[in-house]
Amino acid sequence: MISYNKALKIIQTNIINTTKSELIDVEDCLDRILMKNQHSKCNYPRENLSSMDGVVIYKNDINNLGIKIIGEIKAGDKRVSDFKKGESKFIYTGGPVPGNNKLIIPKEDFLVKKNNFLKINNKNTSDFIRKKGSDFKIKDLCLKKNTIMNLRSISLAQAMNIKKLRVLKKPKVYIIVTGDELINKSRKTPLVNSTNKFVINFLVKKFGGEVKGIFTVGDNIDELNSIIRGLGEFDIIISSGGISKGKYDLVKKAVKLNNFKILFDKVAVKPGKPTTFGILNKNKYFLGLPGNPVSCFNSLLFFFTKILNSFYNLNSIKFSETNLVLQKKLEKNNNLTRFLRIKIHKRSNSFTIFKKQDSSLIKVLKESDGIFIRKPHENALKKGEVCQVMLFERILSNQI
Repeated sequence: MISYNKALKIIQTNIINTTKSELIDVEDCLDRILMKNQHSKCNYPRENLSSMDGVVIYKNDINNLGIKIIGEIKAGDKRVSDFKKGESKFIYTGGPVPGNNKLIIPKEDFLVKKNNFLKINNKNTSDFIRKKGSDFKIKDLCLKKNTIMNLRSISLAQAMNIKKLRVLKKPKVYIIVTGDELINKSRKTPLVNSTNKFVINFLVKKFGGEVKGIFTVGDNIDELNSIIRGLGEFDIIISSGGISKGKYDLVKKAVKLNNFKILFDKVAVKPGKPTTFGILNKNKYFLGLPGNPVSCFNSLLFFFTKILNSFYNLNSIKFSETNLVLQKKLEKNNNLTRFLRIKIHKRSNSFTIFKKQDSSLIKVLKESDGIFIRKPHENALKKGEVCQVMLFERILSNQI
């Protein structure tokens, strides 16, 4: 049995960083990772624009009592003719400002007199013009290599007049869920509904993998072997169940028959001790998750994300931690890294740990708000101590 940190180190050391990329539409880039720096193809704004509804006049006409309004300019107008001194035009927010040496008088600061002559009531020091290129200029570096694209990044790319972006390809993932209890040929329905299949599929996609196929297999070595042999192109196989030491735990045997080398199959963590990791030809990987729902969820959360971060060679998936007050004392920890489900109490900015931590308890997992990670041999903790905890609500919160 190896430590949690040693297991993470083995994953990081043995995964080859991807260099595969693809060119996709900007609108499809959410959560994708940029392959290279991106420079703007235009100025932004592309021309001088009014920041207010009002009238546009020459700066030197600010004290002119005989300015006449001769037209209007609205947002989106493409051909806007200039005008002479002593003249002006109505202009609306976002409208292009013609020529030079102009300023905008906001609509609340002027009156229109008889025959469209202008009376300025308040003379501001601002010109209320968004200058061409004031946000960024053509050829400015606006998006750096390895940026994880969120909604704000996509909006910026569109403003830069970029239609397509080169991003790193997602790893291709196959999911294999095992157990005779999931497939009962003599009954209309299985003895157990597989929650793991849904959880793995959902989180793999959320964390940035491309699910190529999902298989549910009984405890049959020939079936397992046949499925693995028949897989198409892939980067990662993730299995659930069948990785412990029992008679019907056959997954490790099946992956070994397909030339995978197992690098670890027992980690000093709870839940998730049987978590298994292997490699094939240095660039294909196997992650074996326990069958118990909480163990499966936990190992996927902490080991699969390490695989992805190593695959992309950056810390693309981060679990931020929050300081909360411990409500009840904890005894000194044993030799395991323990992932404890917790309940937070927002009014008191504190948390409690569920008494029931069995890895089969899905209801407790649903009712929990996060995880408190205890290090091996960690000293006893007193009531009232401030601890760092990981909250589920903050996972995957980087899309905006």
